[in-house]
Amino acid sequence: MKKAVSFVIADPGKCTGCRSCELACFAAHEKNAPRTVGMIGSPVIPNLFVTRLDGEAALKMPIQCHHCEDAPCLASCVEGAITRNAQGVGVINAKRCIGCRNCALACPFGAVAIVDAALKAVVLKAGSVVANAKKCDLCEGRAEGPACITACPNEALRAVDLAEELRNKRVAAVSGFESLASVKSLFNNPAGRKPPL
Repeated sequence: MKKAVSFVIADPGKCTGCRSCELACFAAHEKNAPRTVGMIGSPVIPNLFVTRLDGEAALKMPIQCHHCEDAPCLASCVEGAITRNAQGVGVINAKRCIGCRNCALACPFGAVAIVDAALKAVVLKAGSVVANAKKCDLCEGRAEGPACITACPNEALRAVDLAEELRNKRVAAVSGFESLASVKSLFNNPAGRKPPL
């Protein structure tokens, strides 16, 4: 059986919307990013996006790629710019991306952004560049793992290992039964039906 790919998820109860994760993501992906606060002279373009909902249901949390098994972004990419690395993580090859926006439209989480050419030219200090897609790649190649997780001051972010999550849920479900007898009663008396008289 193929190992499920992990992804990063946020606890909205812990996230304050401070955007430390965005800055850490930007610094981890930009080779020339300054390493000192106050030294960033270009727009910060992270691979995740802190989203805020105001009002009664106020909510703040980063939205990131879930690295879907049947990834709509990957399937919609006409240039084959979105592929999977050896760990199964969906990654974007910026050199192949033509900025068509299909992946951004296909993503059910809104986790793919299109960085327009004018903004990229400022950040990269390059002349002729095209718009291209950006999304979380779990900080591919970073030994410490995703920078956003280590940067979060509230420990609101964590990597989800789906196989481990499912195992823990199953153990918790089984632990909810007081005894083997209560489990057997479910099979002997399905749906809580009263036994016939």
